[in-house]
Amino acid sequence: GIGDIEVKMMPSIEQIPEWLDRSIQRPVGVFGGGLSGLAAKSLIRHLGGEATVFDELGKEDCETIFNLEIARAFELIIYSPGFRGDHPWICAAKEAGCLMVPEFDLGAALWRGPVIAVTGTNGKTTLVSFLNESFQHAGIESYAVGNIGSPLSLLLSKGCNAEAIAVCEVSSFQAENTSELKADHVLWTNFDEDHLDHHESMNSYFRSKYNLIVNARSESIFIGRSVYDYGKSIGIDFPESCVISEGDDIDSLGIRGSVFETRPELNTYLMARELWLALNLPEQELVDAAQSFVKSPHRMELWDKISGIRFWNDSKATNFHATLGGLSRFPEPVIWIGGGKRKGGDVGRFVQRLAPRIKTAELIGETKEELELALGNEGCPVLVHESMEAAVAMAMEKAKTGDNVVLSPGFASFDMFEGYEKRGEAFRKAVNGLKMEKRKSDD
Repeated sequence: GIGDIEVKMMPSIEQIPEWLDRSIQRPVGVFGGGLSGLAAKSLIRHLGGEATVFDELGKEDCETIFNLEIARAFELIIYSPGFRGDHPWICAAKEAGCLMVPEFDLGAALWRGPVIAVTGTNGKTTLVSFLNESFQHAGIESYAVGNIGSPLSLLLSKGCNAEAIAVCEVSSFQAENTSELKADHVLWTNFDEDHLDHHESMNSYFRSKYNLIVNARSESIFIGRSVYDYGKSIGIDFPESCVISEGDDIDSLGIRGSVFETRPELNTYLMARELWLALNLPEQELVDAAQSFVKSPHRMELWDKISGIRFWNDSKATNFHATLGGLSRFPEPVIWIGGGKRKGGDVGRFVQRLAPRIKTAELIGETKEELELALGNEGCPVLVHESMEAAVAMAMEKAKTGDNVVLSPGFASFDMFEGYEKRGEAFRKAVNGLKMEKRKSDD
């Protein structure tokens, strides 16, 4: 082992909790035919049980009807994160007396290695990816799982080493109902408005994530200042020692030239570093990993430069906190492309904080008219557009050499696109089109 983490090789699952061993003697119901639901089905079969998947969209090999009569055939129901507590299928299963277990808990109940749970409004994916790559760089077996990579259930169904490190990205949807996820270390990056269309309030949203700390195996907790401040405001007192310092001496840290030399990625590195040092791992290994680390696509990537104008793709910024944090890296106001599907939150407050950071706004999506009015009241020049291509073209027309055009929407993508990746790809395509036009005009 390295540091305080010892990794032992094992061929497959050896111990099954009593409740699970008992339940798989009968057919198991699985709600949701997506990645997590199919992973649960695969694991149940790996354990020797049988599973039936129910999905409202009628996906292949899935049942579409579930009611009280059907529920009585099952003792255990595994459900995907997208199922709310008031969903008719959930209600029917509970009325039938079924044991209700989130998909995340199914895998967590069988994992015996160290578990690192990572949550937060923003920065989760980058932190999980970086920690996973850092462990592997240091020769420690680990997996990035949960809301990133593969579900734990899928890895276990393939007979992986269940005593390796599981670095889990945990969304609020996953965290709110988990009881089997007993993390050895909890890293909570930050806290701000998000998913208020799902959670009843900021308090409810906060407590869904706090559930990870309630269930943790140890007091190894690392939190951002915003988490500490909100917790204190509702009567949860975290020890000051849990709060990650926001120092920015990148030269002494050895990360100049890496993706972590500017915020908000610097905060991600500092949190990873605190855990790394707490595990007594060599700091140079982390520095080396930082220098080679590449962020996942659509996270404030400099996509291209045309006539001295830089085009940035930050499509992953699906909430206010991410957008404001991303724009804070620019010393001058930017030409902003934003808007999309609402997830709740105070748009007026967001716009007040946003307006000083932008010189013009090109708006798309279902919130474009609302944002047009709010930004107009702040004295910000705005235009609304029906397509990404039109918004990018107008941004180019307005921009001057040295300007930054930034897609950092602040809202979900599902009003116009299948996901933030598709939105980011549309931005890339539009920028590529402008570059081709520029080359033709220069010829």
